[in-house]
Amino acid sequence: MTSIAKELLKKSGYTIIRDSNKPKNLFELLNVFPNYGVGLKVAPDHWAKKGILESYYEITKVAPKLKDINHGKVFGIKVWKGKILYEGKPMRISGTLKWNWHRWPIMKKRISLNDNS
Repeated sequence: MTSIAKELLKKSGYTIIRDSNKPKNLFELLNVFPNYGVGLKVAPDHWAKKGILESYYEITKVAPKLKDINHGKVFGIKVWKGKILYEGKPMRISGTLKWNWHRWPIMKKRISLNDNS
């Protein structure tokens, strides 16, 4: 993207879609998908760093704030080590802004296990 286009987007108030290799919070990951990614399977990268590769959330509902689409509430069904928790009832996902998130399945080569961030 040219610098002129970036400046115009900044002035217009639209969110610039960031480089796909850059770590993303959950809202940055979901807001590029139709219907805010409902139906996607996602996981925070710190689970993969700990070797927990068969755990994820399946997104069921996203409620972004009207003024800022990078904040709000996300709900999903939690699968932990291959088992569905809470009888499959959607729960609010915590750490949406705190952790770096990826689509599931997370490949070990995509996540540097030596990364200390």
